[in-house]
Amino acid sequence: AGVKAGDEVIVPAYSFIATALCVLDQGAIPRFVDVDAESGNLDPALVEAAIGPRTKAIMPVHVHGNPADMDELLAIAKRHGLVVLEDAAQAHGATYKGRNAGTLGAAAGFSLQSSKNLSAGEGGVFVTDDDGLMEHANQARNFGQDLRLADRGHFDASRPLDGGRALTSQFPGQMFRGNEMMAAFARAQLAKLPARTRAAQENAARFAAALEELPGLRAQRIPDDRQSVHHKLRIFFDGAEAGVDLPPRKLRDALKAALTAEGANCVLWQDHALPEHPLFTRFEGFGGGWPFRLAEDPEALRASYDPANFPRTRALLDGSVVLFSQTRPLIAQTPETVDRYAEALRKVWTHRSQLVEIAAEL
Repeated sequence: AGVKAGDEVIVPAYSFIATALCVLDQGAIPRFVDVDAESGNLDPALVEAAIGPRTKAIMPVHVHGNPADMDELLAIAKRHGLVVLEDAAQAHGATYKGRNAGTLGAAAGFSLQSSKNLSAGEGGVFVTDDDGLMEHANQARNFGQDLRLADRGHFDASRPLDGGRALTSQFPGQMFRGNEMMAAFARAQLAKLPARTRAAQENAARFAAALEELPGLRAQRIPDDRQSVHHKLRIFFDGAEAGVDLPPRKLRDALKAALTAEGANCVLWQDHALPEHPLFTRFEGFGGGWPFRLAEDPEALRASYDPANFPRTRALLDGSVVLFSQTRPLIAQTPETVDRYAEALRKVWTHRSQLVEIAAEL
Protein backbone atom coordinates (compact mmCIF):
# COMPACT_ATOMS: atom_id res chain seq x y z
CA ALA A 1 0.00 0.00 0.00
CA GLY A 2 3.01 2.27 -0.39
CA VAL A 3 3.89 2.29 3.31
CA LYS A 4 7.66 2.66 3.72
CA ALA A 5 10.18 2.91 6.54
CA GLY A 6 9.52 5.95 8.69
CA ASP A 7 5.92 6.36 7.52
CA GLU A 8 3.11 6.30 10.07
CA VAL A 9 0.00 4.12 10.17
CA ILE A 10 -2.93 4.97 12.44
CA VAL A 11 -4.06 1.96 14.47
CA PRO A 12 -6.42 1.57 17.45
CA ALA A 13 -4.99 1.41 20.95
CA TYR A 14 -7.13 -1.67 21.58
CA SER A 15 -6.44 -4.79 19.54
CA PHE A 16 -4.26 -7.87 19.39
CA ILE A 17 -0.57 -7.01 19.13
CA ALA A 18 -0.38 -8.28 15.53
CA THR A 19 -2.18 -5.11 14.40
CA ALA A 20 0.81 -3.02 15.43
CA LEU A 21 3.47 -5.62 14.58
CA CYS A 22 2.57 -5.70 10.90
CA VAL A 23 3.25 -1.96 10.77
CA LEU A 24 6.63 -2.36 12.46
CA ASP A 25 7.52 -5.17 10.08
CA GLN A 26 7.47 -2.61 7.27
CA GLY A 27 9.79 -0.29 9.17
CA ALA A 28 6.80 1.99 9.67
CA ILE A 29 5.58 3.52 12.92
CA PRO A 30 2.22 2.81 14.61
CA ARG A 31 0.39 5.97 15.60
CA PHE A 32 -2.09 4.87 18.28
CA VAL A 33 -5.54 6.41 18.58
CA ASP A 34 -8.03 5.82 21.37
CA VAL A 35 -11.15 3.79 20.73
CA ASP A 36 -14.84 4.09 21.32
CA ALA A 37 -15.35 2.64 24.79
CA GLU A 38 -18.44 0.71 23.69
CA SER A 39 -17.27 -0.93 20.47
CA GLY A 40 -13.52 -1.03 21.04
CA ASN A 41 -13.09 0.27 17.49
CA LEU A 42 -11.24 3.35 16.22
CA ASP A 43 -13.02 6.58 17.10
CA PRO A 44 -13.19 8.59 13.85
CA ALA A 45 -13.48 11.82 15.84
CA LEU A 46 -9.95 11.25 17.16
CA VAL A 47 -8.37 9.92 13.97
CA GLU A 48 -8.16 13.19 12.06
CA ALA A 49 -6.21 14.89 14.84
CA ALA A 50 -3.62 12.09 14.72
CA ILE A 51 -2.86 12.55 11.02
CA GLY A 52 0.54 14.07 10.33
CA PRO A 53 2.83 14.68 7.35
CA ARG A 54 4.10 11.10 7.48
CA THR A 55 0.74 9.36 7.84
CA LYS A 56 0.15 6.98 4.96
CA ALA A 57 -2.63 4.65 6.09
CA ILE A 58 -5.45 4.05 8.56
CA MET A 59 -5.92 0.51 9.85
CA PRO A 60 -9.30 0.01 11.53
CA VAL A 61 -9.85 -3.26 13.37
CA HIS A 62 -13.30 -4.86 13.33
CA VAL A 63 -12.65 -6.06 16.84
CA HIS A 64 -14.68 -9.02 18.15
CA GLY A 65 -16.36 -9.19 14.74
CA ASN A 66 -18.06 -5.80 15.17
CA PRO A 67 -17.40 -3.56 12.13
CA ALA A 68 -15.74 -0.20 12.67
CA ASP A 69 -17.28 3.12 11.57
CA MET A 70 -16.09 2.71 8.00
CA ASP A 71 -17.97 5.55 6.26
CA GLU A 72 -16.41 8.13 8.55
CA LEU A 73 -12.94 6.57 8.33
CA LEU A 74 -13.07 6.29 4.54
CA ALA A 75 -14.14 9.93 4.27
CA ILE A 76 -11.23 11.03 6.45
CA ALA A 77 -8.83 8.94 4.40
CA LYS A 78 -10.14 10.45 1.16
CA ARG A 79 -9.70 14.01 2.47
CA HIS A 80 -6.08 13.33 3.37
CA GLY A 81 -5.09 11.03 0.52
CA LEU A 82 -4.61 8.00 2.78
CA VAL A 83 -5.25 4.32 2.21
CA VAL A 84 -7.53 2.27 4.49
CA LEU A 85 -6.40 -1.26 5.33
CA GLU A 86 -8.88 -3.37 7.30
CA ASP A 87 -7.84 -5.72 10.07
CA ALA A 88 -10.70 -8.18 9.69
CA ALA A 89 -9.00 -10.98 11.63
CA GLN A 90 -12.11 -11.56 13.77
CA ALA A 91 -14.78 -10.41 11.33
CA HIS A 92 -15.49 -13.27 8.92
CA GLY A 93 -19.03 -12.71 7.66
CA ALA A 94 -19.60 -9.40 9.47
CA THR A 95 -21.39 -6.69 7.50
CA TYR A 96 -21.43 -2.90 7.54
CA LYS A 97 -24.45 -1.28 5.87
CA GLY A 98 -24.95 -4.43 3.83
CA ARG A 99 -21.32 -4.78 2.71
CA ASN A 100 -18.94 -7.44 3.94
CA ALA A 101 -16.19 -6.44 6.33
CA GLY A 102 -12.91 -6.71 4.46
CA THR A 103 -14.31 -5.30 1.20
CA LEU A 104 -14.57 -1.65 2.26
CA GLY A 105 -10.94 -0.52 2.24
CA ALA A 106 -8.12 -0.95 -0.24
CA ALA A 107 -7.22 -4.32 1.25
CA ALA A 108 -7.88 -6.49 4.28
CA GLY A 109 -6.52 -9.40 6.22
CA PHE A 110 -8.47 -12.25 7.81
CA SER A 111 -7.07 -14.71 10.34
CA LEU A 112 -7.57 -18.47 10.09
CA GLN A 113 -6.17 -19.11 13.58
CA SER A 114 -7.87 -21.87 15.55
CA SER A 115 -10.21 -19.68 17.63
CA LYS A 116 -11.70 -17.81 14.68
CA ASN A 117 -15.24 -18.27 13.35
CA LEU A 118 -13.59 -19.49 10.14
CA SER A 119 -10.50 -21.50 10.97
CA ALA A 120 -7.90 -23.61 9.23
CA GLY A 121 -5.78 -24.11 12.35
CA GLU A 122 -3.43 -21.27 11.46
CA GLY A 123 -2.74 -18.92 8.58
CA GLY A 124 -4.66 -16.08 7.02
CA VAL A 125 -6.25 -14.59 3.93
CA PHE A 126 -5.37 -11.37 2.10
CA VAL A 127 -8.10 -9.74 0.03
CA THR A 128 -8.11 -6.73 -2.29
CA ASP A 129 -9.71 -5.56 -5.52
CA ASP A 130 -6.53 -3.71 -6.52
CA ASP A 131 -4.43 -5.67 -9.02
CA GLY A 132 -1.27 -3.82 -8.04
CA LEU A 133 -1.69 -4.59 -4.35
CA MET A 134 -2.46 -8.21 -5.11
CA GLU A 135 0.66 -8.62 -7.21
CA HIS A 136 2.80 -6.94 -4.55
CA ALA A 137 1.32 -9.21 -1.86
CA ASN A 138 1.93 -12.23 -4.07
CA GLN A 139 5.60 -11.31 -4.29
CA ALA A 140 5.91 -10.30 -0.63
CA ARG A 141 4.78 -13.76 0.50
CA ASN A 142 7.45 -15.40 -1.66
CA PHE A 143 10.75 -13.68 -0.82
CA GLY A 144 9.93 -10.68 -3.01
CA GLN A 145 10.21 -12.78 -6.15
CA ASP A 146 8.31 -11.74 -9.25
CA LEU A 147 6.22 -14.82 -9.96
CA ARG A 148 5.15 -13.40 -13.33
CA LEU A 149 8.63 -13.71 -14.88
CA ALA A 150 7.91 -17.15 -16.33
CA ASP A 151 4.88 -15.69 -18.09
CA ARG A 152 7.12 -13.05 -19.64
CA GLY A 153 9.43 -15.58 -21.23
CA HIS A 154 12.00 -15.66 -18.43
CA PHE A 155 11.84 -19.43 -18.16
CA ASP A 156 14.84 -21.02 -16.45
CA ALA A 157 15.13 -24.59 -17.78
CA SER A 158 17.71 -25.41 -15.11
CA ARG A 159 14.98 -25.21 -12.45
CA PRO A 160 12.28 -27.62 -13.63
CA LEU A 161 11.11 -28.32 -10.06
CA ASP A 162 10.40 -24.62 -9.61
CA GLY A 163 8.11 -24.56 -12.61
CA GLY A 164 10.61 -22.43 -14.44
CA ARG A 165 10.32 -19.68 -11.84
CA ALA A 166 13.23 -17.25 -11.92
CA LEU A 167 14.53 -17.01 -8.33
CA THR A 168 15.12 -13.27 -8.49
CA SER A 169 13.96 -11.07 -5.60
CA GLN A 170 12.63 -7.64 -6.49
CA PHE A 171 12.36 -6.36 -2.89
CA PRO A 172 12.78 -7.71 0.68
CA GLY A 173 9.93 -10.19 0.94
CA GLN A 174 9.54 -13.09 3.35
CA MET A 175 8.24 -16.66 3.32
CA PHE A 176 4.58 -16.04 4.07
CA ARG A 177 3.21 -18.78 1.84
CA GLY A 178 0.30 -20.81 3.08
CA ASN A 179 0.13 -24.50 2.30
CA GLU A 180 -2.37 -26.53 0.31
CA MET A 181 -3.71 -28.33 3.38
CA MET A 182 -4.52 -25.05 5.12
CA ALA A 183 -6.18 -23.71 1.98
CA ALA A 184 -8.24 -26.88 1.57
CA PHE A 185 -9.44 -26.68 5.18
CA ALA A 186 -10.35 -23.01 4.77
CA ARG A 187 -12.29 -23.60 1.55
CA ALA A 188 -14.25 -26.42 3.18
CA GLN A 189 -15.07 -24.21 6.17
CA LEU A 190 -16.47 -21.44 3.96
CA ALA A 191 -19.64 -23.46 3.35
CA LYS A 192 -20.18 -23.67 7.12
CA LEU A 193 -19.61 -19.99 7.83
CA PRO A 194 -23.21 -18.76 7.29
CA ALA A 195 -24.59 -21.30 9.77
CA ARG A 196 -21.89 -20.43 12.29
CA THR A 197 -22.61 -16.73 11.88
CA ARG A 198 -26.32 -17.31 12.52
CA ALA A 199 -25.51 -19.40 15.59
CA ALA A 200 -23.26 -16.70 17.01
CA GLN A 201 -25.82 -13.96 16.39
CA GLU A 202 -28.71 -15.97 17.84
CA ASN A 203 -26.67 -16.98 20.88
CA ALA A 204 -25.53 -13.39 21.45
CA ALA A 205 -29.11 -12.11 21.25
CA ARG A 206 -30.29 -14.85 23.61
CA PHE A 207 -27.61 -14.00 26.14
CA ALA A 208 -28.20 -10.24 25.90
CA ALA A 209 -31.92 -10.73 26.55
CA ALA A 210 -31.12 -12.71 29.70
CA LEU A 211 -29.19 -9.74 31.11
CA GLU A 212 -31.91 -7.14 30.67
CA GLU A 213 -33.31 -7.67 34.16
CA LEU A 214 -29.92 -7.32 35.86
CA PRO A 215 -29.05 -3.76 36.94
CA GLY A 216 -25.63 -2.51 35.92
CA LEU A 217 -24.95 -5.44 33.61
CA ARG A 218 -25.38 -5.62 29.84
CA ALA A 219 -24.01 -7.01 26.60
CA GLN A 220 -22.17 -4.91 24.05
CA ARG A 221 -24.47 -2.70 21.96
CA ILE A 222 -24.23 -3.18 18.20
CA PRO A 223 -25.47 -0.34 15.92
CA ASP A 224 -28.43 -1.20 13.69
CA ASP A 225 -26.48 -0.51 10.49
CA ARG A 226 -24.04 -3.40 10.99
CA GLN A 227 -24.05 -7.10 11.81
CA SER A 228 -21.48 -8.38 14.28
CA VAL A 229 -20.38 -12.00 14.14
CA HIS A 230 -19.61 -11.99 17.89
CA HIS A 231 -16.22 -13.64 17.70
CA LYS A 232 -16.04 -12.64 21.34
CA LEU A 233 -18.98 -11.78 23.58
CA ARG A 234 -18.13 -8.78 25.73
CA ILE A 235 -20.15 -8.04 28.86
CA PHE A 236 -20.09 -4.57 30.44
CA PHE A 237 -20.79 -3.79 34.09
CA ASP A 238 -21.41 -0.64 36.11
CA GLY A 239 -20.65 -1.08 39.78
CA ALA A 240 -22.19 2.25 40.78
CA GLU A 241 -25.49 1.40 39.09
CA ALA A 242 -25.46 -2.04 40.70
CA GLY A 243 -24.54 -0.74 44.14
CA VAL A 244 -21.13 -2.43 44.31
CA ASP A 245 -18.51 -0.22 45.94
CA LEU A 246 -15.45 -1.36 44.03
CA PRO A 247 -13.19 0.29 41.44
CA PRO A 248 -13.95 -1.09 37.96
CA ARG A 249 -10.74 -3.11 37.70
CA LYS A 250 -11.24 -4.80 41.07
CA LEU A 251 -14.88 -5.52 40.28
CA ARG A 252 -13.82 -6.98 36.93
CA ASP A 253 -11.31 -9.34 38.51
CA ALA A 254 -13.76 -10.43 41.22
CA LEU A 255 -16.49 -11.03 38.64
CA LYS A 256 -14.11 -13.07 36.51
CA ALA A 257 -13.08 -15.17 39.51
CA ALA A 258 -16.68 -15.79 40.55
CA LEU A 259 -17.79 -16.80 37.06
CA THR A 260 -14.80 -19.09 36.67
CA ALA A 261 -15.76 -20.76 39.95
CA GLU A 262 -19.22 -21.36 38.45
CA GLY A 263 -17.64 -23.14 35.50
CA ALA A 264 -18.10 -20.31 32.99
CA ASN A 265 -15.33 -19.55 30.51
CA CYS A 266 -14.60 -15.93 31.46
CA VAL A 267 -11.47 -14.14 30.22
CA LEU A 268 -10.07 -10.66 29.71
CA TRP A 269 -8.63 -11.38 26.23
CA GLN A 270 -6.44 -8.27 26.53
CA ASP A 271 -5.43 -6.45 29.68
CA HIS A 272 -3.16 -3.84 28.09
CA ALA A 273 -3.59 -1.09 25.58
CA LEU A 274 -1.22 -1.75 22.69
CA PRO A 275 1.12 1.12 23.64
CA GLU A 276 1.44 -0.40 27.13
CA HIS A 277 3.30 -3.43 25.79
CA PRO A 278 7.02 -3.45 26.70
CA LEU A 279 7.73 -3.39 22.98
CA PHE A 280 6.55 0.22 22.99
CA THR A 281 7.34 1.37 26.53
CA ARG A 282 10.99 0.38 26.08
CA PHE A 283 11.03 2.14 22.71
CA GLU A 284 13.68 -0.28 21.46
CA GLY A 285 11.85 -1.81 18.50
CA PHE A 286 14.18 -4.04 16.51
CA GLY A 287 17.16 -2.59 18.35
CA GLY A 288 18.60 0.87 18.76
CA GLY A 289 15.11 2.36 18.74
CA TRP A 290 14.46 1.40 15.12
CA PRO A 291 12.08 2.25 13.51
CA PHE A 292 10.91 4.69 16.21
CA ARG A 293 14.00 6.86 15.75
CA LEU A 294 12.93 7.47 12.15
CA ALA A 295 10.01 9.54 13.43
CA GLU A 296 9.99 13.26 12.74
CA ASP A 297 10.17 13.85 16.50
CA PRO A 298 11.02 10.60 18.35
CA GLU A 299 10.48 12.10 21.80
CA ALA A 300 7.05 13.41 20.85
CA LEU A 301 6.22 9.98 19.45
CA ARG A 302 7.29 8.34 22.69
CA ALA A 303 5.15 10.78 24.67
CA SER A 304 2.19 9.91 22.44
CA TYR A 305 2.50 6.29 23.61
CA ASP A 306 1.76 7.29 27.22
CA PRO A 307 -1.14 5.09 28.42
CA ALA A 308 -2.79 8.18 29.89
CA ASN A 309 -3.59 9.22 26.33
CA PHE A 310 -5.99 6.30 25.94
CA PRO A 311 -8.58 6.59 28.75
CA ARG A 312 -11.38 4.94 26.77
CA THR A 313 -9.25 1.90 26.04
CA ARG A 314 -8.52 1.61 29.75
CA ALA A 315 -12.22 2.05 30.58
CA LEU A 316 -13.06 -0.77 28.17
CA LEU A 317 -10.40 -3.07 29.61
CA ASP A 318 -11.34 -2.38 33.22
CA GLY A 319 -15.11 -2.26 32.79
CA SER A 320 -15.86 -5.47 30.93
CA VAL A 321 -15.12 -9.18 30.59
CA VAL A 322 -15.35 -11.66 27.72
CA LEU A 323 -17.39 -14.87 27.76
CA PHE A 324 -17.27 -17.80 25.32
CA SER A 325 -13.72 -17.28 24.16
CA GLN A 326 -10.95 -19.26 22.47
CA THR A 327 -11.64 -22.93 23.28
CA ARG A 328 -15.39 -22.39 23.80
CA PRO A 329 -16.45 -19.98 21.02
CA LEU A 330 -19.98 -18.68 20.81
CA ILE A 331 -20.46 -20.26 17.36
CA ALA A 332 -20.21 -23.75 18.90
CA GLN A 333 -22.64 -23.34 21.81
CA THR A 334 -26.13 -24.78 22.09
CA PRO A 335 -28.96 -22.59 23.39
CA GLU A 336 -28.93 -24.72 26.55
CA THR A 337 -25.27 -23.89 27.18
CA VAL A 338 -25.94 -20.20 26.61
CA ASP A 339 -28.75 -20.39 29.17
CA ARG A 340 -26.43 -22.06 31.69
CA TYR A 341 -23.91 -19.26 31.23
CA ALA A 342 -26.66 -16.70 31.72
CA GLU A 343 -27.79 -18.49 34.87
CA ALA A 344 -24.22 -18.49 36.22
CA LEU A 345 -23.95 -14.76 35.60
CA ARG A 346 -27.38 -14.16 37.13
CA LYS A 347 -26.38 -16.11 40.23
CA VAL A 348 -23.13 -14.21 40.66
CA TRP A 349 -24.73 -10.82 40.04
CA THR A 350 -27.68 -11.52 42.35
CA HIS A 351 -25.12 -12.06 45.12
CA ARG A 352 -22.85 -9.26 43.91
CA SER A 353 -22.29 -7.93 47.41
CA GLN A 354 -20.01 -10.95 47.88
CA LEU A 355 -17.78 -9.69 45.08
CA VAL A 356 -16.34 -7.19 47.55
CA GLU A 357 -15.11 -10.08 49.68
CA ILE A 358 -13.73 -11.90 46.64
CA ALA A 359 -11.91 -8.76 45.52
CA ALA A 360 -10.27 -8.46 48.94
CA GLU A 361 -8.81 -11.95 48.54
CA LEU A 362 -7.36 -11.40 45.06
